[in-house]
Amino acid sequence: MYTPKHNRMEDRATLLAYMRAYSFATLATCGPSGVTATHLPFVIEEQGGGITLLAHMAKANPQWRDFAAGAEALVIFMQPHAYVSPRLYDSRQNVPTWNYVAVHAYGRPALIEERAAKLELQQKLIRQHDADYLAQMAELPESYIDAKLAAIVSFSLAATRIEARYKLSQDKNPAERERIARALEAGGEGVAAETARLMRKHNP
Repeated sequence: MYTPKHNRMEDRATLLAYMRAYSFATLATCGPSGVTATHLPFVIEEQGGGITLLAHMAKANPQWRDFAAGAEALVIFMQPHAYVSPRLYDSRQNVPTWNYVAVHAYGRPALIEERAAKLELQQKLIRQHDADYLAQMAELPESYIDAKLAAIVSFSLAATRIEARYKLSQDKNPAERERIARALEAGGEGVAAETARLMRKHNP
């Protein structure tokens, strides 16, 4: 990912928090049929001093067969983002742009095939998004759970490198950045307001 120096983010804690906050990401792989992408919810964990991404997809989705080649895959996290009008700059000689945060995690996916491990991953995902459902899930017939687990492919991806671009008007002066942040907040859209929040957090 092209990332100018002033847009780079390398702080591990910041990246972990970001990926966990925006954990619905895109898995891209390359296989015999070319490049394939699937949008998936991820669980982000620190394991053995590294960062591991855990997810699953439908077994009917042929993308998981790309894993067998052992090629590097890419998981793209990209939220939030917002249009920035050139009307907000001091100089009239400016053009429109877009503020955004994007994190790319690279690694080789590995299948999780043991039933207990697959079930544990599903429980982690549910705990992350709907913890109250766990009690109801525990009452489901084992045959029903087994059928659901058989219909998915679970996998882990130990990140070998992570690239992040925080494009948040760092190259603009404080007055312009404040003007942009206020305009995004005034827009009333959650994603724009969240972009403004990150602008304030990551700019001096």
